Amino acid sequence: MILVGASSFCHFRTIQGAVDFLEQTASGEQETICILPGIYEEQVIIYRSNLKMVGIGAVELTMNRYAKELDEDGNEIGTFATPTLFLGGERLVVENMTISNTAGMGEHIGQAVAVYAHCDQTVFRNCVFKGHQDTLFTGPLPPKPKERAQFGGVPIREQHDHYRQLYQNCYIEGTVDFIFGGATAYFDGCNIHSLLQAPGKRGYLTAASTPIGQQYGYVFRGCFITADPGVSEVFLGRPWREYAQTVFVNCQLGEHIHPSGWDHWDNPANEQTVDYREYGPAEMMAAISKSRVAWARCEALEEAADNPAAGYALEQVFAGTDFWRN
Repeated sequence: MILVGASSFCHFRTIQGAVDFLEQTASGEQETICILPGIYEEQVIIYRSNLKMVGIGAVELTMNRYAKELDEDGNEIGTFATPTLFLGGERLVVENMTISNTAGMGEHIGQAVAVYAHCDQTVFRNCVFKGHQDTLFTGPLPPKPKERAQFGGVPIREQHDHYRQLYQNCYIEGTVDFIFGGATAYFDGCNIHSLLQAPGKRGYLTAASTPIGQQYGYVFRGCFITADPGVSEVFLGRPWREYAQTVFVNCQLGEHIHPSGWDHWDNPANEQTVDYREYGPAEMMAAISKSRVAWARCEALEEAADNPAAGYALEQVFAGTDFWRN
């Protein structure tokens, strides 16, 4: 066990210092970094696998990089250079930590990522993710960018066959597309919170880029969808890529969610390829289904074993692995 903190008995004063030490001495065995209470102002890049990071008490990792920030050549650094925490390995666990990107919001800021999870078989438990636009990126990246020659950002050292991630009892906040990417990501009992932004701006919880042929994209089960006072016009999701998959199962939705629920991102053709679903109590589904877009499913959640929502149990979404039990 490696201990991080300001006390004299700690091995390192920075999280990155502890990570660098473990990456130089990688043994293949799981290592644990315990972090004592404090605010750690640093960008942390982790490539290794078999790592557990645990916050002891109030631990916040914070940085303020943003997409419109200029590099030494005067070029914008872009979205994927901004994460406060980057994870690139497998079999990872992060517990009891707050990870923040405090760059703020606005046209001069653009995207500002708190967590870049380019990882497989990873569990985030009792964590807080703070940001505005693009708070949490769940890798992998799509095959190519829409508007740039390349994505850039933190160098990718390892590609995985799968990107399976569990977010359990976490709080995630933001404004626009603040949960986005291509992973099979399961949000279990999480609070998904929309922040107030400029008047007239719409909000979007998710922007999935699920690869074609992948069985699952985003699954939100038993989550609480909340917002700051005054927030409205928030959509459950829009497709960053055309085969986006997002499902909400037995979630509690605030009144800030737009009645139509989903947006096709200025491309009606996406309506033919996305897979957007909601399942819940019959009375609630009956009330909201009248206004939901016709190209998304909105059905009552029954107890019968053959109900479609039964296919979104943790054991089924992550069949073939038990990493989520760690």
